[in-house]
Amino acid sequence: MKLQELVNLCENQANIIISGHINPDGDCIGACYALAAILHKKGIHAKIAMEDIPDTFNYLVEGRLYVEEDQIKRSDVFIALDCGDKERLGPHVPLFDQASITINVDHHISNNHFADYNHVVEASSTCEIIFEMLEDTSLLDKPICEALYTGIAYDTGAFKHCNTTRRTYEIAGTLIDYGVNFNEIINRLYYYKSYKSFKVLGLAIANAKMYLDNVILLTSLSLEDLKRYDCEKKDTDGVVQMLNEVMESSCAVFIVQVSQDTFKVSLRSSSGIDVCKVAQVFGGGGHTKASGCTITGTIEQVKEQIIEAITEQL
Repeated sequence: MKLQELVNLCENQANIIISGHINPDGDCIGACYALAAILHKKGIHAKIAMEDIPDTFNYLVEGRLYVEEDQIKRSDVFIALDCGDKERLGPHVPLFDQASITINVDHHISNNHFADYNHVVEASSTCEIIFEMLEDTSLLDKPICEALYTGIAYDTGAFKHCNTTRRTYEIAGTLIDYGVNFNEIINRLYYYKSYKSFKVLGLAIANAKMYLDNVILLTSLSLEDLKRYDCEKKDTDGVVQMLNEVMESSCAVFIVQVSQDTFKVSLRSSSGIDVCKVAQVFGGGGHTKASGCTITGTIEQVKEQIIEAITEQL
């Protein structure tokens, strides 16, 4: 799908909504902001529906006047970005269901092609896909390039994950040519932390334990742990990646409690373990090396189920 095809689908439609998965990350946020700005330049006044944006991405949020979630009442066209299935849209599923035209742009291998129009491509990130949708680069400007660079840098782990290709570097180089401060963006994504995020990261590290003869490094945070440092789920971004940097383990698991009996599980692999298959056991998904899911039960039950699912691959 090229940009003009997307524009054609949106023309003469009153309410165009762009959204992504719940607990949005850098690729999801960057893709939504970039596409909204690009469509505005083409005369398509799309609105973004997104909640719980981490403070890390404030540099993208500020001044983005096309984000008007409080005015969103209905949708005629719904564009889902970086979302593997409809349920991952969370509170915006009703907007998706009422739309006359639904569009799905994504790079997750677990994507189930849930929309009327599905553009699911193997790529480093959804932001890379959006860049490739452009017929030319005349629509780019510095804010759009900042958003696209953010998504690419985030989903490639600052260009060190195996999903990084020569083309990924070429695109990043083009974005830098528009004045993107790539050092600052990568610092914000991976190095700068709020004090409370820093403290809760220390607690997560203290809670970490090895399982299955050092195959799995697992840690968890309870609601009480988060409350102790006045943190939310979004303040724990980066914990699982920190675990994945431990040389002795092959798989990193981070479990965070989000309600009395509900836990979000983030999975990373530095070996042949396919964590997407693990996540799919519990209705989640993602990538071979990076995936996630939601499980209900007690923390001990969740740990046991995750370890059992990983064991089946060994």
